[in-house]
Amino acid sequence: MITRRTLLAATLTSVPVYGLLNHLSAFGASVSPWVTRQQDLAMALAQGEITAAAWQTQVEKLARHIDQDRLVGLLRDARRRDIGRALPSYPFKTAIHFRDETGAPAKLRFASALFDFEPDDVITPHAHRHMVSAHMIVQGTFRVRNYDRVGEDGDAILLRPSGDAILGTGTVSTMSSERDNVHWFVPEGGPATTFDVIVSGLDPDQPSFVIEPVDPLGGTRLANGIIRAPILGFKESARKYTAKV
Repeated sequence: MITRRTLLAATLTSVPVYGLLNHLSAFGASVSPWVTRQQDLAMALAQGEITAAAWQTQVEKLARHIDQDRLVGLLRDARRRDIGRALPSYPFKTAIHFRDETGAPAKLRFASALFDFEPDDVITPHAHRHMVSAHMIVQGTFRVRNYDRVGEDGDAILLRPSGDAILGTGTVSTMSSERDNVHWFVPEGGPATTFDVIVSGLDPDQPSFVIEPVDPLGGTRLANGIIRAPILGFKESARKYTAKV
């Protein structure tokens, strides 16, 4: 028997998610409890009630328990705004604004976005400050490489490799200052999409967020296994870290 889940899985492998959302019929019940839980976690993190690592653990758990049909229904009902590509080799970004009970954009402590990757698009390795994020794969497969940020050294960041895995639809990768602060996403063999949740502005009197492209492959490996990875410019990072790397 063909179920809605089977149909959804087949459809997700053939068209970009942001296009799919315009054609899906309603799947029924709202997933507002998911939004409420994300809001609770974001507020607890911003108010210092939980650590960044605890936020990661709870968001990963939440991702494992959400029904994919209902998630797509929630995304379909949200307001979407095309942002585009920051650079030609970056994925196409669509901002997601969930609605409240009146249909207006909800006032949330977290932001959401879809990132639609063509086969040659890459999120190059980069470090973060003042923010956390979670990235659920909703279409395709990615090679995801992670590094813990363990310090700084002049114009370089000190990294410890923490993960290198092939992740498919329904899995989630998170990052914070405490764990997997550097990540690097490369689609495997075809179009792929992530649904991202971001909480920024976590450090008082600091910018809302800072993104720092780094060069782990061109870095110096120290005796303790730490990599001294130079900080790159965004265009330099895009030139070096292509989908073939």
